[in-house]
Amino acid sequence: MDQIFEPEGILAQTLKNYEYRREQKLMAEAVRQALAKERFLIVEAGTGTGKTLAYLIPAILSKKKVIVSTGTKTLQEQLFFKDLPLIRETLRLSFRAAFMKGRNNYLCLRRFRLHSRQPLLRGLDEVVHYQELKKWSKKTLTGDRAELAALPEDLPLWKEICASTDTCLGQACEFFQDCFITRMRQAAAAAEMVIVNHHLFFADLAVRLRGFGEVLPRYEAAVFDEAHQLEEVATQYLGFSLSNFRFEELSRDIRREIGAAKLRDETLLRVSDQILTTQEKFFNLLRREEGRYRLREEQIGPQGKEEAARLFEALNLLSAHVGGMKDPGEGIRALGRRGEILKTEFQEIFNFLESSYVHWGEAKGRGIFLHASPVEIGPHVQEHLYPRLHGAIFTSATISAAGNFDFFKSRLGLEGDWKEQTDELILDSSFNMEEQAVLYLPGGLPDPNQNSFVCKAAEEIEQILKVTAGRAFLLFTSLKNMEEAYRLLKDRLPYTCLIQGERPKSVLLQDFKEDVQSVLFATSSFWEGVDVQGEALSCVIIDRLPFSPPNEPILEARLAKIAEAGGSPFRDYQIPAAIILLKQGLGRLIRTRQDRGVMAILDNRVLTKSYGKIFLESLPACPILYSREGIEKFISGK
Repeated sequence: MDQIFEPEGILAQTLKNYEYRREQKLMAEAVRQALAKERFLIVEAGTGTGKTLAYLIPAILSKKKVIVSTGTKTLQEQLFFKDLPLIRETLRLSFRAAFMKGRNNYLCLRRFRLHSRQPLLRGLDEVVHYQELKKWSKKTLTGDRAELAALPEDLPLWKEICASTDTCLGQACEFFQDCFITRMRQAAAAAEMVIVNHHLFFADLAVRLRGFGEVLPRYEAAVFDEAHQLEEVATQYLGFSLSNFRFEELSRDIRREIGAAKLRDETLLRVSDQILTTQEKFFNLLRREEGRYRLREEQIGPQGKEEAARLFEALNLLSAHVGGMKDPGEGIRALGRRGEILKTEFQEIFNFLESSYVHWGEAKGRGIFLHASPVEIGPHVQEHLYPRLHGAIFTSATISAAGNFDFFKSRLGLEGDWKEQTDELILDSSFNMEEQAVLYLPGGLPDPNQNSFVCKAAEEIEQILKVTAGRAFLLFTSLKNMEEAYRLLKDRLPYTCLIQGERPKSVLLQDFKEDVQSVLFATSSFWEGVDVQGEALSCVIIDRLPFSPPNEPILEARLAKIAEAGGSPFRDYQIPAAIILLKQGLGRLIRTRQDRGVMAILDNRVLTKSYGKIFLESLPACPILYSREGIEKFISGK
């Protein structure tokens, strides 16, 4: 690694603006050793370390087949379209790499043809989008919807024509050889490095666990960037999920397949109607107000059990009828398989005797989503993932809490024998945080749980922004606080006020960058993965410490399990989880060596509670200010 990363190394000689970073070289060497010795490595690399090159280069040189998994599609695209070409060019390395996203990002040729025969279009806008899709489908080489930048993210039409696990016929499909998923998987099988995201990685693991084959090619080692997201994503895929939409789609697809096969099958038509009407009654019985809620057996009641039995009966009839048909065609045969899968997931979600899963529901708009999620993912990855890895790297700018990886290791099952297999490395940011940033902690604000908090916090925000001349992210832990603060401040601030939700995230960020004095009000989706460099962002204000609500179903179950084992839920889970999220939020500020700015936390608990010290000690070392006069001096450079 010295020959590549040293001040006079290959990168310095070939890259015009290369800056030697000791932390980058240390990380690259640690990654090289971990892969060579087939060990696991947890490495926290602060912003500016250059960690992507520090793991990509040794991974390529390891000669292993490596999966690189990212938390966001943005980073995934950066690795494949920017970093890997740079490595090829500067190091003169010859290697094959592939790029894979989840099925629903790709057009399904069979579903598109079925839809084209009986197009159901909702309004003029969808007619226009359908015509665009039709033209694009004839010329695209990848089938990736990302090629259609103007296509709305939530377009209902796309859900009816994209590839999906439920509707895939596999090798029996007449479009198999031309299928975009098939081509993507063939390219991945031939590559030495495959770039994916965490969602696809764990979707593949879930498919393998349930005996449905595999999505990713076989691999020897894995690199997980943005690894602080792994528990949340793994929880999503290692459980079971159902929604009213899946039953509606099955009912619709039964009729669509009957039409395509030119059948007149009264039994299938009756099953389609029974699924549609019964699922509506059943899911409406389980609907609660918008948001997440625990599902308990006693909540289902006699009527719910009756409707569930009818729904199960319809799925049984579908499977039995399709199974008894003579040569029904692969499209209809697949409907029977879908019925069997839905039955299995239905049984798992309502198996309340399984204590290692938490059962919960979520109401979002017209959708009702039911889940059985693992309380702990550790046992799953210990049994089904770690034994097959000949080396693994877990990295992020924010994995540690209170200066150690204990929380991360406990959540990811890197304990017992796996603890002995795992090395650790914490690297400081390459930036000079003592010169580039200050942390402002105002005194005198009420406790964030008091009714007066948002009003007083808004007054403090107004005064801070007078000093910084706007140019700020205001990050809130709840929509309610964000909307209330926006209402109080939008007419009092002499700057453009942008608020999450009024426009797409990408548009808001572009507007924020272009209007350098603007102020952006945002919640969770802006706490990480957002990169604004330069003078447009000079201040990040966080309203309160980002503790997750303890009544959120999965968290509630996890806290209960920690308490049952004799631990402290607040100390062992809530504090370290909030520290990691706080570090992510404040990390939006300093993105280059030229950036300077103010971080502010309006939650007085960092000063008044004993655990406040743990939060402060976990943040990058920089001057702490207690008055706005100190901010003025910092901004003016005095």
